[in-house]
Amino acid sequence: MPTNSSIKVILYTSKVLKNGEHPIMLRIIKDRKSKYFSIGHSCHKNLWDFTTERPKNSHPNNRRLNIYINTKITEVEKVLLDLEINNREFSLETFSNQVESKKTKLNVYEFIDQIVNAQILANKLGNADVYKQTKKMLNNFSQKTELQFSDINIAFINRYEDYFKMKGTLDTSISFYMRTLRSVLNKAINEGYCSKGLYPFNDYKVSKFNTRTVKRAITKDDMKLINSMIFDESSGLFHSRNYFMFSYYTMGMNFNDIARLKWDNIYNGRIKYIRTKTGKSYDIAIMPPAQDILDYFKENNLSDAGYVFPILGDTHVTPVQIKNRIHKAIGQTNKDLKEIAKMAGLEVDLTTYVARHTFATVLKRSGVSTAIISEGMGHGSEKTTQIYLDSFEKSVLDEANKNLL
Repeated sequence: MPTNSSIKVILYTSKVLKNGEHPIMLRIIKDRKSKYFSIGHSCHKNLWDFTTERPKNSHPNNRRLNIYINTKITEVEKVLLDLEINNREFSLETFSNQVESKKTKLNVYEFIDQIVNAQILANKLGNADVYKQTKKMLNNFSQKTELQFSDINIAFINRYEDYFKMKGTLDTSISFYMRTLRSVLNKAINEGYCSKGLYPFNDYKVSKFNTRTVKRAITKDDMKLINSMIFDESSGLFHSRNYFMFSYYTMGMNFNDIARLKWDNIYNGRIKYIRTKTGKSYDIAIMPPAQDILDYFKENNLSDAGYVFPILGDTHVTPVQIKNRIHKAIGQTNKDLKEIAKMAGLEVDLTTYVARHTFATVLKRSGVSTAIISEGMGHGSEKTTQIYLDSFEKSVLDEANKNLL
């Protein structure tokens, strides 16, 4: 590299992202002038080595992120080298245009792969799976080995919708795939891979689909019935019922967080943990029924590696191993809960999420405000909480209307 131009990786601490991290940038210096290019990834200050300008060894994705950084440096170095060979005098503006022009060669599938890699680096494995599934559905529909951004217009979107309807796909699922595709296009536009003029979602409205949440909450009496049922302690039904009731008595704790809960999170009669999905901190008082469940698992010591429940163990180390194990455990638990509902005579699709919905609904029926319930569930707004409560609100209004007769 000639002495009048250089490339350096930096953590751009002048900018703080919503997740509290800083963008990782490539700083190009030529003739004492600088230009910055984002590599599309970020890092916390405490996980960045400012001496080597690389992620620390303690970074959970150190190896993958370093490979990605080196790949980006190689790409930029190639552009600089080509310019220096073919044009001895060039400006940073010329160089910037050359870098941007490379983006036009990326097709939709390649761009989605790039998003997937970014989600994996951020340990958002669930989001990575969402984009993987979206790529698979686009490929199944288009039957193209390479899908260009110019292929996705309003006619394409309408045919995509027809494809789902012919398969008998529910509106909620069609909305899911359309929203994810819309997210892909928005990201592509922001990063310069797709033109705004090609954007089809100005005319196509995803909001037209009926995505009303199916009523999932059951009554307090139903919960008491499930809690009173007797199962063999060695059976899966016994454990699945305990997970279900524990969620209910801990402000609707998500199964993902139940699986990751460790004894270190429990002290002085409280549970203190950080929700995996949102990063929000929780500090919950342990109610007597939840304490009974904890006492059982403490006494029987059914898990290793410090976990409260026998879902994860010391063999589940990597994020992928943990995710896959939890996914399998949720599937088995939901299967058990359906059997429990049948045994209890409840005509409801009983799943782990019903406990969360029921927690919210029982509190609402007890006169607790939506704002307080929203705080307890960790929702970003009361609007999200209201989705949980809508079916309850309507049933109350229906009963009230009967007083008119």
